Amino acid sequence: MKYGEKRCSISNLIWGSFVVGLGLLVHWAPVAQSAESEESVLRDWTQYPVPHGVPKTPRPSDAEFLKILPPLNPVPDFDEESKALGMAPYFRDASLHIFLEQAPTPQELVNQPVVQVTAGDDEPLVLGLWGIRDVGEVTLKVQNSAFPISVRRVEFNPRMVPGENFGDRVKGGRMVGFANYLPLADTGEVKKDQNTVFWLTVETPKDAKPGTYQVDLQIGTADRPNAFEKSVPIEVLDYTLPRADIAFGFWFRANVDGDDFVPSHLRTPELMRGYWRDMARHGMTSASIYSDYRFDPLFDEEGNTLLAGNRDIQNLQGMMEEGLAHQDIPVMLLARVTAEAAPGIVAEAKKLGLPEFLLFGPDEPVVGNEGAKQQLVDMQPIRKHIRNITAISDYPAQVLGIYLDVWVTSSGRISPELITLAEERGAEMWTYDCNNKGTGNAPNSRFYSGLYTWALGLKGNFVWCYTEGYTWEMRHDAFFCHVIPTEDGPVPSIQWETRREGVKDYRTLRLLESLIARKPDHVMAREAQAWLDGVRYRVDWFRGRGVPPAMVGWDSIELWPACGNYQPSELSAVRAKAGEYILALKSVL
Repeated sequence: MKYGEKRCSISNLIWGSFVVGLGLLVHWAPVAQSAESEESVLRDWTQYPVPHGVPKTPRPSDAEFLKILPPLNPVPDFDEESKALGMAPYFRDASLHIFLEQAPTPQELVNQPVVQVTAGDDEPLVLGLWGIRDVGEVTLKVQNSAFPISVRRVEFNPRMVPGENFGDRVKGGRMVGFANYLPLADTGEVKKDQNTVFWLTVETPKDAKPGTYQVDLQIGTADRPNAFEKSVPIEVLDYTLPRADIAFGFWFRANVDGDDFVPSHLRTPELMRGYWRDMARHGMTSASIYSDYRFDPLFDEEGNTLLAGNRDIQNLQGMMEEGLAHQDIPVMLLARVTAEAAPGIVAEAKKLGLPEFLLFGPDEPVVGNEGAKQQLVDMQPIRKHIRNITAISDYPAQVLGIYLDVWVTSSGRISPELITLAEERGAEMWTYDCNNKGTGNAPNSRFYSGLYTWALGLKGNFVWCYTEGYTWEMRHDAFFCHVIPTEDGPVPSIQWETRREGVKDYRTLRLLESLIARKPDHVMAREAQAWLDGVRYRVDWFRGRGVPPAMVGWDSIELWPACGNYQPSELSAVRAKAGEYILALKSVL
Protein backbone atom coordinates (compact mmCIF):
# COMPACT_ATOMS: atom_id res chain seq x y z
CA MET A 1 0.00 0.00 0.00
CA LYS A 2 1.17 3.50 -0.78
CA TYR A 3 1.35 6.40 1.63
CA GLY A 4 -1.75 8.46 2.03
CA GLU A 5 -4.32 5.70 1.65
CA LYS A 6 -6.77 5.33 4.48
CA ARG A 7 -5.53 1.88 5.48
CA CYS A 8 -9.03 0.52 5.91
CA SER A 9 -8.92 -2.26 3.32
CA ILE A 10 -11.56 -4.81 4.25
CA SER A 11 -12.13 -8.48 3.66
CA ASN A 12 -15.85 -7.97 4.03
CA LEU A 13 -18.10 -4.95 3.66
CA ILE A 14 -18.52 -4.22 7.36
CA TRP A 15 -15.71 -4.90 9.74
CA GLY A 16 -12.57 -4.36 7.78
CA SER A 17 -12.51 -0.60 8.09
CA PHE A 18 -11.72 -1.07 11.77
CA VAL A 19 -8.11 -1.34 10.69
CA VAL A 20 -8.09 2.34 9.80
CA GLY A 21 -6.98 3.57 13.19
CA LEU A 22 -4.48 0.80 13.83
CA GLY A 23 -3.31 0.67 10.23
CA LEU A 24 -2.46 4.34 10.10
CA LEU A 25 -0.51 4.15 13.31
CA VAL A 26 1.37 1.11 12.08
CA HIS A 27 2.01 2.58 8.65
CA TRP A 28 3.37 5.84 9.97
CA ALA A 29 5.62 4.22 12.54
CA PRO A 30 8.84 4.09 10.49
CA VAL A 31 11.06 1.05 10.58
CA ALA A 32 13.76 1.55 13.18
CA GLN A 33 17.10 2.23 11.52
CA SER A 34 20.07 4.55 11.78
CA ALA A 35 20.22 8.03 10.30
CA GLU A 36 23.02 6.86 8.01
CA SER A 37 20.91 4.11 6.45
CA GLU A 38 17.98 6.52 6.04
CA GLU A 39 20.06 8.67 3.71
CA SER A 40 20.02 5.99 1.05
CA VAL A 41 16.30 5.26 1.33
CA LEU A 42 14.10 6.50 -1.50
CA ARG A 43 10.69 7.57 -0.25
CA ASP A 44 8.10 10.31 -0.36
CA TRP A 45 9.83 12.61 2.09
CA THR A 46 7.04 15.17 1.97
CA GLN A 47 5.04 12.64 4.02
CA TYR A 48 1.99 14.10 2.31
CA PRO A 49 -0.35 12.45 -0.20
CA VAL A 50 0.98 12.80 -3.72
CA PRO A 51 -0.45 11.64 -7.04
CA HIS A 52 0.50 8.27 -8.43
CA GLY A 53 3.81 8.32 -10.25
CA VAL A 54 5.52 11.10 -8.28
CA PRO A 55 9.13 9.90 -7.92
CA LYS A 56 10.61 9.13 -4.53
CA THR A 57 13.78 10.91 -3.43
CA PRO A 58 16.73 10.41 -1.07
CA ARG A 59 16.73 11.95 2.39
CA PRO A 60 16.78 15.77 2.14
CA SER A 61 19.11 17.97 4.16
CA ASP A 62 18.22 19.18 7.65
CA ALA A 63 17.73 22.67 6.22
CA GLU A 64 14.97 21.34 3.94
CA PHE A 65 13.18 19.68 6.86
CA LEU A 66 13.24 22.92 8.84
CA LYS A 67 11.13 24.64 6.19
CA ILE A 68 8.05 22.91 7.63
CA LEU A 69 8.33 25.01 10.80
CA PRO A 70 5.86 27.91 10.96
CA PRO A 71 7.83 31.17 11.23
CA LEU A 72 7.49 32.95 14.52
CA ASN A 73 6.03 36.45 14.50
CA PRO A 74 8.21 39.12 16.10
CA VAL A 75 6.77 40.13 19.45
CA PRO A 76 5.21 43.54 18.79
CA ASP A 77 5.62 46.68 20.84
CA PHE A 78 2.45 46.62 22.90
CA ASP A 79 0.57 49.76 23.89
CA GLU A 80 0.62 51.05 27.43
CA GLU A 81 -2.88 49.78 28.21
CA SER A 82 -1.91 46.21 27.31
CA LYS A 83 1.30 46.47 29.30
CA ALA A 84 -0.68 47.60 32.31
CA LEU A 85 -3.06 44.66 31.86
CA GLY A 86 -0.15 42.26 31.47
CA MET A 87 -1.83 40.81 28.39
CA ALA A 88 -2.70 41.90 24.86
CA PRO A 89 -6.23 41.09 23.66
CA TYR A 90 -6.67 40.57 19.91
CA PHE A 91 -9.08 39.09 17.39
CA ARG A 92 -8.06 36.83 14.54
CA ASP A 93 -9.45 34.99 11.54
CA ALA A 94 -10.70 31.55 12.59
CA SER A 95 -9.27 30.05 9.38
CA LEU A 96 -5.66 30.66 10.41
CA HIS A 97 -3.46 28.32 12.40
CA ILE A 98 -3.32 28.98 16.13
CA PHE A 99 -0.13 28.16 18.04
CA LEU A 100 0.56 28.48 21.74
CA GLU A 101 3.81 30.39 21.22
CA GLN A 102 2.80 32.57 18.25
CA ALA A 103 2.56 36.26 19.17
CA PRO A 104 -0.19 38.31 17.52
CA THR A 105 0.68 40.50 14.57
CA PRO A 106 0.40 44.30 14.84
CA GLN A 107 -2.61 44.11 12.51
CA GLU A 108 -4.37 41.58 14.75
CA LEU A 109 -3.89 43.88 17.71
CA VAL A 110 -5.92 46.60 15.99
CA ASN A 111 -8.47 44.38 14.21
CA GLN A 112 -12.03 45.54 14.76
CA PRO A 113 -14.07 42.34 14.88
CA VAL A 114 -17.34 41.97 13.00
CA VAL A 115 -19.34 38.75 12.94
CA GLN A 116 -21.14 38.29 9.61
CA VAL A 117 -23.61 35.42 9.56
CA THR A 118 -26.66 34.22 7.65
CA ALA A 119 -29.84 33.30 9.49
CA GLY A 120 -29.87 29.70 10.66
CA ASP A 121 -26.09 29.38 10.61
CA ASP A 122 -23.25 29.64 13.11
CA GLU A 123 -20.17 31.84 12.89
CA PRO A 124 -16.97 31.77 14.96
CA LEU A 125 -15.28 34.66 16.74
CA VAL A 126 -11.75 34.05 18.00
CA LEU A 127 -10.43 36.15 20.90
CA GLY A 128 -6.79 35.74 21.88
CA LEU A 129 -4.93 36.96 24.94
CA TRP A 130 -1.16 37.15 24.62
CA GLY A 131 0.64 37.05 27.96
CA ILE A 132 3.01 39.98 28.36
CA ARG A 133 3.57 38.65 31.87
CA ASP A 134 2.01 35.99 34.08
CA VAL A 135 -1.50 37.26 34.85
CA GLY A 136 -3.18 34.17 36.24
CA GLU A 137 -6.78 33.16 35.75
CA VAL A 138 -9.04 35.25 33.56
CA THR A 139 -12.77 34.95 32.92
CA LEU A 140 -14.67 35.82 29.75
CA LYS A 141 -18.24 37.07 30.09
CA VAL A 142 -20.64 37.39 27.15
CA GLN A 143 -23.38 39.93 27.77
CA ASN A 144 -26.37 41.49 25.99
CA SER A 145 -26.37 39.11 23.04
CA ALA A 146 -29.49 38.68 20.91
CA PHE A 147 -28.36 35.15 20.01
CA PRO A 148 -26.95 32.17 21.88
CA ILE A 149 -23.16 32.22 21.99
CA SER A 150 -21.08 29.27 23.18
CA VAL A 151 -17.69 29.94 24.74
CA ARG A 152 -14.89 27.42 24.43
CA ARG A 153 -11.19 27.58 25.24
CA VAL A 154 -8.56 26.33 22.84
CA GLU A 155 -6.40 23.50 24.16
CA PHE A 156 -2.80 23.15 22.98
CA ASN A 157 -0.68 20.07 22.45
CA PRO A 158 3.02 21.08 22.19
CA ARG A 159 5.51 18.75 20.49
CA MET A 160 8.88 18.94 18.79
CA VAL A 161 9.01 19.84 15.09
CA PRO A 162 10.57 18.35 13.04
CA GLY A 163 9.61 15.10 14.70
CA GLU A 164 12.06 12.29 15.35
CA ASN A 165 12.15 9.31 13.01
CA PHE A 166 13.48 6.49 15.21
CA GLY A 167 16.87 8.01 15.85
CA ASP A 168 17.02 10.23 12.79
CA ARG A 169 16.83 13.75 14.17
CA VAL A 170 16.89 17.17 12.58
CA LYS A 171 18.99 19.87 14.23
CA GLY A 172 17.42 23.27 14.76
CA GLY A 173 13.83 22.30 15.50
CA ARG A 174 11.65 23.72 18.26
CA MET A 175 8.54 23.00 20.28
CA VAL A 176 5.35 23.95 18.46
CA GLY A 177 2.18 24.39 20.49
CA PHE A 178 -0.49 22.88 18.24
CA ALA A 179 -4.08 23.85 18.91
CA ASN A 180 -6.47 20.92 18.97
CA TYR A 181 -9.80 20.72 20.86
CA LEU A 182 -12.30 23.24 22.19
CA PRO A 183 -13.88 22.26 25.52
CA LEU A 184 -16.58 24.49 26.95
CA ALA A 185 -14.79 26.92 29.27
CA ASP A 186 -15.06 30.63 29.98
CA THR A 187 -11.89 30.74 32.10
CA GLY A 188 -8.22 30.32 31.29
CA GLU A 189 -4.78 31.05 32.65
CA VAL A 190 -2.67 33.76 31.01
CA LYS A 191 1.06 33.02 31.06
CA LYS A 192 3.98 35.06 29.81
CA ASP A 193 4.81 34.56 26.09
CA GLN A 194 1.85 32.26 25.53
CA ASN A 195 -1.62 32.48 24.06
CA THR A 196 -4.86 31.95 25.88
CA VAL A 197 -7.56 31.71 23.22
CA PHE A 198 -11.34 31.69 23.49
CA TRP A 199 -13.43 30.37 20.60
CA LEU A 200 -16.91 31.84 20.56
CA THR A 201 -19.66 30.57 18.26
CA VAL A 202 -22.62 32.78 17.44
CA GLU A 203 -25.70 30.61 16.78
CA THR A 204 -28.45 32.29 14.81
CA PRO A 205 -31.98 30.86 14.44
CA LYS A 206 -33.55 30.41 11.01
CA ASP A 207 -35.93 33.30 11.66
CA ALA A 208 -33.22 35.81 12.63
CA LYS A 209 -33.97 39.15 10.99
CA PRO A 210 -31.32 40.85 8.84
CA GLY A 211 -29.61 43.72 10.58
CA THR A 212 -26.81 44.62 12.96
CA TYR A 213 -26.83 43.45 16.57
CA GLN A 214 -24.26 43.88 19.34
CA VAL A 215 -22.67 41.61 21.88
CA ASP A 216 -20.55 42.82 24.78
CA LEU A 217 -17.44 40.91 25.80
CA GLN A 218 -15.71 41.38 29.14
CA ILE A 219 -12.43 39.87 30.33
CA GLY A 220 -11.90 39.92 34.07
CA THR A 221 -8.96 39.07 36.30
CA ALA A 222 -8.79 38.40 40.03
CA ASP A 223 -8.31 42.08 40.84
CA ARG A 224 -9.99 43.68 37.80
CA PRO A 225 -13.42 42.27 36.86
CA ASN A 226 -13.60 44.54 33.80
CA ALA A 227 -9.97 44.46 32.71
CA PHE A 228 -10.95 44.43 29.03
CA GLU A 229 -14.29 45.27 27.41
CA LYS A 230 -15.31 45.15 23.79
CA SER A 231 -18.59 45.54 21.95
CA VAL A 232 -18.71 43.38 18.80
CA PRO A 233 -21.26 43.91 16.02
CA ILE A 234 -23.12 40.87 14.67
CA GLU A 235 -24.37 41.43 11.13
CA VAL A 236 -27.13 39.07 10.03
CA LEU A 237 -26.90 39.23 6.24
CA ASP A 238 -29.91 39.86 4.04
CA TYR A 239 -29.92 36.42 2.42
CA THR A 240 -30.01 32.83 3.58
CA LEU A 241 -27.90 29.93 2.38
CA PRO A 242 -29.48 26.79 0.97
CA ARG A 243 -28.17 23.56 2.45
CA ALA A 244 -25.43 21.91 0.46
CA ASP A 245 -26.68 20.07 -2.62
CA ILE A 246 -24.03 17.34 -2.41
CA ALA A 247 -23.03 14.70 0.13
CA PHE A 248 -20.92 16.09 2.97
CA GLY A 249 -20.29 13.55 5.71
CA PHE A 250 -18.11 11.27 7.80
CA TRP A 251 -17.34 7.65 8.33
CA PHE A 252 -18.69 7.09 11.83
CA ARG A 253 -19.37 3.76 13.49
CA ALA A 254 -21.28 4.78 16.58
CA ASN A 255 -24.03 2.39 15.50
CA VAL A 256 -21.60 -0.56 15.58
CA ASP A 257 -21.40 -2.45 18.87
CA GLY A 258 -18.04 -2.51 20.62
CA ASP A 259 -16.25 -0.08 22.90
CA ASP A 260 -13.34 0.09 20.45
CA PHE A 261 -15.55 2.39 18.37
CA VAL A 262 -17.66 4.51 20.73
CA PRO A 263 -18.13 3.17 24.27
CA SER A 264 -21.64 2.02 25.08
CA HIS A 265 -22.19 4.69 27.74
CA LEU A 266 -21.64 7.29 25.01
CA ARG A 267 -24.12 5.63 22.63
CA THR A 268 -27.35 6.35 24.47
CA PRO A 269 -30.32 7.35 22.27
CA GLU A 270 -30.01 10.94 23.48
CA LEU A 271 -26.29 11.16 22.71
CA MET A 272 -26.74 9.50 19.33
CA ARG A 273 -29.33 12.13 18.45
CA GLY A 274 -26.84 14.73 19.64
CA TYR A 275 -24.22 13.44 17.19
CA TRP A 276 -26.68 13.68 14.30
CA ARG A 277 -27.67 17.23 15.30
CA ASP A 278 -24.04 18.23 15.66
CA MET A 279 -23.24 16.99 12.16
CA ALA A 280 -26.28 18.69 10.67
CA ARG A 281 -25.44 21.97 12.41
CA HIS A 282 -21.98 21.76 10.84
CA GLY A 283 -23.43 21.47 7.36
CA MET A 284 -23.22 17.71 6.87
CA THR A 285 -25.86 16.23 4.56
CA SER A 286 -25.01 12.53 4.38
CA ALA A 287 -23.71 9.62 6.42
CA SER A 288 -22.16 6.18 6.39
CA ILE A 289 -24.54 3.41 7.49
CA TYR A 290 -22.78 0.37 8.95
CA SER A 291 -25.12 -2.62 9.13
CA ASP A 292 -23.87 -5.89 10.60
CA TYR A 293 -25.74 -8.73 8.90
CA ARG A 294 -24.94 -11.06 11.81
CA PHE A 295 -27.10 -9.07 14.20
CA ASP A 296 -29.19 -6.70 12.07
CA PRO A 297 -29.63 -8.22 8.60
CA LEU A 298 -31.40 -6.21 5.91
CA PHE A 299 -33.04 -9.38 4.53
CA ASP A 300 -33.75 -12.94 5.66
CA GLU A 301 -32.69 -16.25 4.14
CA GLU A 302 -35.65 -16.18 1.76
CA GLY A 303 -34.65 -12.74 0.52
CA ASN A 304 -37.47 -10.88 2.28
CA THR A 305 -36.45 -7.37 3.28
CA LEU A 306 -36.22 -6.42 6.96
CA LEU A 307 -35.68 -2.68 6.77
CA ALA A 308 -38.69 -1.70 8.87
CA GLY A 309 -37.61 -2.08 12.49
CA ASN A 310 -33.95 -2.62 11.63
CA ARG A 311 -31.77 -0.78 14.15
CA ASP A 312 -29.49 0.73 11.52
CA ILE A 313 -32.40 1.92 9.42
CA GLN A 314 -33.93 3.44 12.55
CA ASN A 315 -30.66 5.28 13.06
CA LEU A 316 -30.90 6.58 9.50
CA GLN A 317 -34.46 7.72 10.13
CA GLY A 318 -33.21 9.51 13.23
CA MET A 319 -30.56 11.23 11.12
CA MET A 320 -33.27 12.44 8.78
CA GLU A 321 -35.38 13.74 11.66
CA GLU A 322 -32.39 15.68 13.00
CA GLY A 323 -31.62 17.24 9.60
CA LEU A 324 -28.49 15.23 8.81
CA ALA A 325 -29.72 12.85 6.07
CA HIS A 326 -32.07 13.79 3.23
CA GLN A 327 -34.08 11.98 0.59
CA ASP A 328 -32.23 13.70 -2.26
CA ILE A 329 -28.67 13.04 -0.97
CA PRO A 330 -27.28 9.47 -1.14
CA VAL A 331 -25.78 7.68 1.87
CA MET A 332 -23.08 5.03 1.93
CA LEU A 333 -24.29 1.58 2.95
CA LEU A 334 -21.69 -0.77 4.41
CA ALA A 335 -23.65 -3.99 4.56
CA ARG A 336 -24.14 -7.43 3.10
CA VAL A 337 -26.43 -7.22 0.07
CA THR A 338 -27.08 -9.84 -2.60
CA ALA A 339 -28.33 -9.37 -6.14
CA GLU A 340 -31.48 -11.27 -5.20
CA ALA A 341 -32.25 -9.06 -2.20
CA ALA A 342 -31.26 -5.74 -3.81
CA PRO A 343 -34.57 -5.01 -5.62
CA GLY A 344 -36.58 -5.52 -2.45
CA ILE A 345 -34.21 -3.35 -0.41
CA VAL A 346 -34.51 -0.52 -2.93
CA ALA A 347 -38.29 -0.82 -3.07
CA GLU A 348 -38.74 -0.80 0.70
CA ALA A 349 -36.27 2.08 1.12
CA LYS A 350 -38.36 4.15 -1.30
CA LYS A 351 -41.53 3.19 0.54
CA LEU A 352 -39.98 4.35 3.82
CA GLY A 353 -38.83 7.63 2.22
CA LEU A 354 -35.14 6.90 2.77
CA PRO A 355 -32.20 8.34 0.82
CA GLU A 356 -30.62 6.40 -2.03
CA PHE A 357 -28.27 3.68 -0.80
CA LEU A 358 -24.79 3.46 -2.35
CA LEU A 359 -23.30 0.02 -1.64
CA PHE A 360 -19.76 0.32 -0.33
CA GLY A 361 -17.25 -2.06 -1.87
CA PRO A 362 -13.78 -3.22 -0.76
CA ASP A 363 -12.23 -0.21 0.87
CA GLU A 364 -9.24 1.35 -0.92
CA PRO A 365 -8.62 -1.48 -3.39
CA VAL A 366 -5.15 -1.46 -4.89
CA VAL A 367 -4.06 -2.70 -8.26
CA GLY A 368 -2.78 -6.24 -7.88
CA ASN A 369 -5.02 -7.16 -4.95
CA GLU A 370 -6.96 -9.95 -6.63
CA GLY A 371 -9.21 -10.47 -3.61
CA ALA A 372 -10.44 -6.87 -3.73
CA LYS A 373 -10.89 -7.06 -7.48
CA GLN A 374 -12.95 -10.23 -7.11
CA GLN A 375 -15.19 -8.51 -4.57
CA LEU A 376 -15.82 -5.75 -7.09
CA VAL A 377 -16.58 -8.32 -9.79
CA ASP A 378 -18.98 -10.13 -7.47
CA MET A 379 -20.83 -6.87 -6.81
CA GLN A 380 -21.56 -6.21 -10.48
CA PRO A 381 -25.02 -7.86 -10.61
CA ILE A 382 -26.13 -5.55 -7.76
CA ARG A 383 -25.37 -2.45 -9.84
CA LYS A 384 -28.62 -2.95 -11.73
CA HIS A 385 -30.40 -1.93 -8.56
CA ILE A 386 -27.91 -0.18 -6.24
CA ARG A 387 -25.00 1.97 -7.33
CA ASN A 388 -21.58 0.83 -6.11
CA ILE A 389 -19.16 3.13 -4.32
CA THR A 390 -15.84 2.92 -2.50
CA ALA A 391 -12.89 4.98 -1.34
CA ILE A 392 -10.09 4.67 -3.87
CA SER A 393 -6.82 6.30 -4.86
CA ASP A 394 -6.05 7.81 -8.26
CA TYR A 395 -4.25 4.97 -10.00
CA PRO A 396 -6.61 2.24 -8.72
CA ALA A 397 -9.51 4.41 -9.92
CA GLN A 398 -8.06 4.40 -13.43
CA VAL A 399 -7.80 0.59 -13.41
CA LEU A 400 -10.67 -0.56 -11.18
CA GLY A 401 -13.09 2.33 -11.63
CA ILE A 402 -14.93 0.39 -14.32
CA TYR A 403 -16.53 -1.63 -11.53
CA LEU A 404 -17.82 1.43 -9.65
CA ASP A 405 -20.51 4.06 -10.11
CA VAL A 406 -19.05 6.51 -7.59
CA TRP A 407 -15.32 7.09 -7.13
CA VAL A 408 -14.56 8.52 -3.68
CA THR A 409 -11.05 9.52 -4.65
CA SER A 410 -8.46 10.61 -2.11
CA SER A 411 -8.04 14.35 -1.76
CA GLY A 412 -5.18 15.90 -3.66
CA ARG A 413 -5.11 13.12 -6.25
CA ILE A 414 -8.13 14.16 -8.32
CA SER A 415 -6.46 15.51 -11.44
CA PRO A 416 -8.36 17.11 -14.34
CA GLU A 417 -7.49 14.02 -16.38
CA LEU A 418 -9.03 11.73 -13.75
CA ILE A 419 -12.22 13.81 -13.73
CA THR A 420 -12.42 13.50 -17.51
CA LEU A 421 -11.91 9.73 -17.27
CA ALA A 422 -14.70 9.43 -14.68
CA GLU A 423 -17.05 11.40 -16.94
CA GLU A 424 -16.21 9.15 -19.90
CA ARG A 425 -17.02 6.09 -17.80
CA GLY A 426 -20.21 7.56 -16.40
CA ALA A 427 -18.86 7.64 -12.84
CA GLU A 428 -19.64 10.25 -10.22
CA MET A 429 -16.63 11.85 -8.52
CA TRP A 430 -16.55 12.30 -4.74
CA THR A 431 -13.53 12.84 -2.52
CA TYR A 432 -12.34 11.77 0.92
CA ASP A 433 -9.57 12.68 3.32
CA CYS A 434 -8.05 10.59 6.06
CA ASN A 435 -4.64 12.24 6.01
CA ASN A 436 -5.41 14.42 9.01
CA LYS A 437 -5.34 14.32 12.77
CA GLY A 438 -8.71 16.00 12.95
CA THR A 439 -7.51 18.76 15.25
CA GLY A 440 -5.88 22.09 14.45
CA ASN A 441 -5.16 22.59 10.74
CA ALA A 442 -7.87 25.19 10.17
CA PRO A 443 -6.98 26.34 6.62
CA ASN A 444 -6.61 22.76 5.38
CA SER A 445 -10.03 21.80 6.72
CA ARG A 446 -11.82 24.87 5.39
CA PHE A 447 -10.25 24.77 1.93
CA TYR A 448 -10.87 21.04 1.48
CA SER A 449 -14.59 21.23 2.22
CA GLY A 450 -15.06 24.61 0.54
CA LEU A 451 -13.16 25.98 -2.43
CA TYR A 452 -11.56 22.65 -3.37
CA THR A 453 -14.84 20.74 -3.49
CA TRP A 454 -16.69 23.53 -5.30
CA ALA A 455 -13.97 24.24 -7.87
CA LEU A 456 -13.58 20.58 -8.87
CA GLY A 457 -17.35 20.12 -9.18
CA LEU A 458 -17.35 17.16 -6.78
CA LYS A 459 -20.58 15.46 -5.71
CA GLY A 460 -19.44 14.29 -2.28
CA ASN A 461 -16.89 15.13 0.40
CA PHE A 462 -16.15 12.69 3.23
CA VAL A 463 -13.62 12.49 6.06
CA TRP A 464 -12.24 9.75 8.26
CA CYS A 465 -13.56 10.17 10.87
CA TYR A 466 -16.10 11.91 13.11
CA THR A 467 -14.83 10.12 16.21
CA GLU A 468 -13.61 6.68 17.16
CA GLY A 469 -11.61 5.02 19.89
CA TYR A 470 -11.28 7.98 22.28
CA THR A 471 -13.18 9.64 25.09
CA TRP A 472 -12.52 13.01 26.67
CA GLU A 473 -11.74 11.34 30.00
CA MET A 474 -9.10 9.17 28.33
CA ARG A 475 -7.21 11.54 26.07
CA HIS A 476 -7.46 15.06 24.67
CA ASP A 477 -5.09 14.72 21.70
CA ALA A 478 -6.81 12.00 19.74
CA PHE A 479 -5.86 10.85 16.25
CA PHE A 480 -8.26 11.51 13.35
CA CYS A 481 -11.17 12.44 15.61
CA HIS A 482 -12.93 15.64 14.59
CA VAL A 483 -14.77 15.49 17.92
CA ILE A 484 -14.26 13.58 21.15
CA PRO A 485 -17.44 12.28 22.82
CA THR A 486 -18.43 13.01 26.40
CA GLU A 487 -21.59 12.37 28.39
CA ASP A 488 -22.42 16.05 27.89
CA GLY A 489 -22.01 15.91 24.12
CA PRO A 490 -19.11 16.05 21.67
CA VAL A 491 -16.09 18.30 22.21
CA PRO A 492 -15.17 19.79 18.81
CA SER A 493 -11.75 20.25 17.30
CA ILE A 494 -10.71 23.35 15.41
CA GLN A 495 -10.83 21.33 12.19
CA TRP A 496 -14.44 20.40 12.93
CA GLU A 497 -15.43 24.03 13.41
CA THR A 498 -13.60 25.15 10.28
CA ARG A 499 -15.04 22.29 8.21
CA ARG A 500 -18.36 24.03 8.80
CA GLU A 501 -16.80 27.24 7.48
CA GLY A 502 -15.73 25.41 4.33
CA VAL A 503 -19.21 24.02 3.78
CA LYS A 504 -20.58 27.55 4.15
CA ASP A 505 -18.08 28.68 1.51
CA TYR A 506 -19.41 25.95 -0.79
CA ARG A 507 -23.03 26.88 -0.09
CA THR A 508 -22.30 30.58 -0.69
CA LEU A 509 -20.60 29.95 -4.03
CA ARG A 510 -23.42 27.65 -5.15
CA LEU A 511 -26.00 30.28 -4.20
CA LEU A 512 -24.12 32.86 -6.25
CA GLU A 513 -24.04 30.49 -9.22
CA SER A 514 -27.79 29.95 -8.99
CA LEU A 515 -28.44 33.71 -8.97
CA ILE A 516 -26.20 34.23 -11.99
CA ALA A 517 -28.09 31.50 -13.85
CA ARG A 518 -31.38 33.40 -13.45
CA LYS A 519 -30.20 36.27 -15.66
CA PRO A 520 -26.74 35.41 -17.03
CA ASP A 521 -26.64 38.29 -19.53
CA HIS A 522 -27.11 41.00 -16.92
CA VAL A 523 -24.00 43.14 -16.54
CA MET A 524 -23.74 42.32 -12.83
CA ALA A 525 -24.18 38.61 -13.51
CA ARG A 526 -21.40 38.70 -16.11
CA GLU A 527 -19.10 40.49 -13.66
CA ALA A 528 -19.87 37.98 -10.92
CA GLN A 529 -19.32 35.06 -13.31
CA ALA A 530 -15.96 36.44 -14.38
CA TRP A 531 -14.95 36.71 -10.75
CA LEU A 532 -16.12 33.15 -10.05
CA ASP A 533 -14.15 31.89 -13.04
CA GLY A 534 -11.05 33.52 -11.62
CA VAL A 535 -11.63 31.97 -8.19
CA ARG A 536 -12.03 28.51 -9.71
CA TYR A 537 -8.99 28.93 -11.96
CA ARG A 538 -6.75 29.61 -8.96
CA VAL A 539 -7.71 26.41 -7.12
CA ASP A 540 -4.88 23.88 -7.42
CA TRP A 541 -6.16 20.30 -7.45
CA PHE A 542 -2.77 19.03 -6.15
CA ARG A 543 -3.09 20.03 -2.51
CA GLY A 544 0.41 18.86 -1.60
CA ARG A 545 2.19 20.95 -4.20
CA GLY A 546 5.23 22.66 -2.70
CA VAL A 547 4.99 21.05 0.74
CA PRO A 548 8.42 20.86 2.43
CA PRO A 549 9.79 17.44 3.43
CA ALA A 550 8.82 16.09 6.83
CA MET A 551 10.55 13.52 9.02
CA VAL A 552 7.16 12.23 10.22
CA GLY A 553 3.80 12.57 8.55
CA TRP A 554 2.12 14.57 11.29
CA ASP A 555 4.42 17.52 10.67
CA SER A 556 3.26 18.23 7.13
CA ILE A 557 -0.34 17.12 7.70
CA GLU A 558 -0.80 19.45 10.66
CA LEU A 559 1.24 22.38 9.41
CA TRP A 560 0.80 22.55 5.65
CA PRO A 561 -2.31 24.66 4.88
CA ALA A 562 -2.97 22.82 1.57
CA CYS A 563 -4.90 25.78 0.17
CA GLY A 564 -3.54 25.48 -3.35
CA ASN A 565 -2.74 28.93 -4.69
CA TYR A 566 -4.64 30.64 -1.90
CA GLN A 567 -3.31 32.03 1.33
CA PRO A 568 -5.30 31.02 4.43
CA SER A 569 -6.16 34.67 5.03
CA GLU A 570 -7.89 34.82 1.62
CA LEU A 571 -10.52 32.20 2.37
CA SER A 572 -12.75 34.53 4.38
CA ALA A 573 -12.26 37.26 1.78
CA VAL A 574 -13.56 34.98 -0.98
CA ARG A 575 -16.77 34.29 0.90
CA ALA A 576 -17.21 37.96 1.77
CA LYS A 577 -16.83 38.95 -1.90
CA ALA A 578 -19.28 36.25 -2.97
CA GLY A 579 -21.72 37.66 -0.42
CA GLU A 580 -21.36 41.13 -1.92
CA TYR A 581 -22.23 39.78 -5.36
CA ILE A 582 -25.21 37.89 -3.92
CA LEU A 583 -26.61 41.07 -2.41
CA ALA A 584 -25.94 43.02 -5.62
CA LEU A 585 -27.68 40.41 -7.77
CA LYS A 586 -30.63 40.19 -5.39
CA SER A 587 -31.22 43.90 -5.92
CA VAL A 588 -31.41 43.59 -9.73
CA LEU A 589 -33.12 40.24 -10.25
